[in-house]
Amino acid sequence: MKKTIILLLIFPLLFFCGFKKKENPYVILSAAPVTQQSVNRAERIFSPGQRIYYSLLSENGFKYSGIRMQLSKQDDKTSNWGFSIIATNDIYVVKGDSEYRDYIILQTPGRYIIQFFYLNNKRYPFVHKEFMVL
Repeated sequence: MKKTIILLLIFPLLFFCGFKKKENPYVILSAAPVTQQSVNRAERIFSPGQRIYYSLLSENGFKYSGIRMQLSKQDDKTSNWGFSIIATNDIYVVKGDSEYRDYIILQTPGRYIIQFFYLNNKRYPFVHKEFMVL
């Protein structure tokens, strides 16, 4: 009798708490502005001095209005797992929007990572992408 009551209490909790739709944001990098037609032409290798357009997309919309973009470069001379922070930029979007677009220009060749954090949780990025400038 006790086992069935416990199971009847646990099942609704698992059902309502365990099947939450997860946010799956992603970043698209391109040498040309990202549009509906150019989404399939995402790139990961760019030239120095070239504009690198990025589009941050979230199917369900952004959870919070404050987002931090962080750009890091791989460098053997640093002690932070080989990466040094090149730039950070705080972005304010309307909560619930599903897209943010901008571009960056990098002059030095190397391996880079672009990461996005919510401003209320700057410890863990919610999306990141690696790319090269050759």
